[in-house]
Amino acid sequence: MKYIPVMGLEIHAELSTASKVFCSCANDFGGGENTRVCPRCSGMPGTLPLINQNAYTLAARAGFALDCRVNNYSAFDRKNYFYPDLPKAYQITQFEHPICTDGFVEVCGGRKIRINRIHIEEDAGKLVHDDYEGVSMADYNRCGVPLIEIVSEADFRSVDEVLEYVEQIALRLKYAGVCDAKMEQGSLRVDVNISLMPYGSEIFGTRAEIKNLNSFKSIKRAIEYEIERQTEILESGGKVVQETRHYNDNHGDTKSLRSKEEAHDYRYFPEPDIPPIFMTDEQINAIKADMPEMPHKRLIRYTDKYGLPEDDARLIIADKALSDFYDKAIEVYPNYKAVSNLILVEVLRNLNDSGISAENLQFTPKSFAETVKMSENGVISKNAAKDIVKILFKKDRDPKKIAEENGFLMNNDTGALEAVINSIISQNADIVQSYKNGNNKVFGFLMGQVIQQAGKSANPQLAKDLLTKKIMEQEG
Repeated sequence: MKYIPVMGLEIHAELSTASKVFCSCANDFGGGENTRVCPRCSGMPGTLPLINQNAYTLAARAGFALDCRVNNYSAFDRKNYFYPDLPKAYQITQFEHPICTDGFVEVCGGRKIRINRIHIEEDAGKLVHDDYEGVSMADYNRCGVPLIEIVSEADFRSVDEVLEYVEQIALRLKYAGVCDAKMEQGSLRVDVNISLMPYGSEIFGTRAEIKNLNSFKSIKRAIEYEIERQTEILESGGKVVQETRHYNDNHGDTKSLRSKEEAHDYRYFPEPDIPPIFMTDEQINAIKADMPEMPHKRLIRYTDKYGLPEDDARLIIADKALSDFYDKAIEVYPNYKAVSNLILVEVLRNLNDSGISAENLQFTPKSFAETVKMSENGVISKNAAKDIVKILFKKDRDPKKIAEENGFLMNNDTGALEAVINSIISQNADIVQSYKNGNNKVFGFLMGQVIQQAGKSANPQLAKDLLTKKIMEQEG
């Protein structure tokens, strides 16, 4: 029998606040164990939580980024369970009244993945396992770090849909300034609920939840393994058990952790120490007005309005700082494709070589746009434009002055160019004859020699035309 995988996702994203959600401890990554802990986040008796207002704003921004409804009324609840990394023995979260509901993300040709809710909660601590000593130690630095949990409906039917969805969520949260989405640091973690449904059926199977996946590779391998595991169980006549499982990246398999809890197992009840939150329409609209254009909207603008190839557009929108730079550059010189080409070829190369990020570029979009404009208008060559960009990476300057100082301004003196070409032809008589005999590949070598000797101020098109003409005038 064939089965269809049915999946839903819960994505935990750490909010980019300066402090934790219910206390003033720093919200930072790394550092010594238990160095960012206070009586509130460590659950000492008699302490009371103080809500971080910025966490609420960021959660609302996440809602708008994911096309959710941001609710005027929301409230906190206590989720009760005992585990060593949760010193209070309960987690403050939102159950009955989350801050955001009813969103969606389009994947794989327009299929909509529905988002049931986004709610705010505090993170738990971290257990550090020492296999050599046979002990586990608790680091409470992460206790109280503000999270949002993005809960989808069970709308996924393939691994590709899951991966595209997670990629879009991560990128939109970064655009909105909500989360840095550094999966390797645990600031974005994914839980996958997966079951198998026989082809032709509309009844979902028994699901298993795979917890805390923190890379695209792990997500893909965990889902593929779990599909195979559940298929083998069903085909052998067995029944899939509803449970929580852990994915082992080293072994490439999942192992059972515990039976899957239901809502009643957590004994949810309203958080007595935090009053409900009411946001006015004016407050919500102010947050919405401050939102940047999201990457999926930019993709449509870049491809439909500007005519960029989709692959080029995706490369630009993958980094908000680079996309913002592009948008400002085309305001100065609206040659969409030419600006895009020099960004993708030269700016990205220099970013990789220098190790800096796009948000730390030393030059302005105006300087860059003027460089592209000079290149397109024949004031400088394409190669000279690349050299100017390399110089701009060191210091922002007037690109025209850079061109003047370095002899980059296009020289259309045919007399000087003809002299260079005649010399090249004379020095490479055998290669010239090979070209005339039909070996077109050697023409590039001859052109390279001309440009090398004539300098980057030579007009490439003029040089090509003159070289072709001179070769054809040769006897033999």
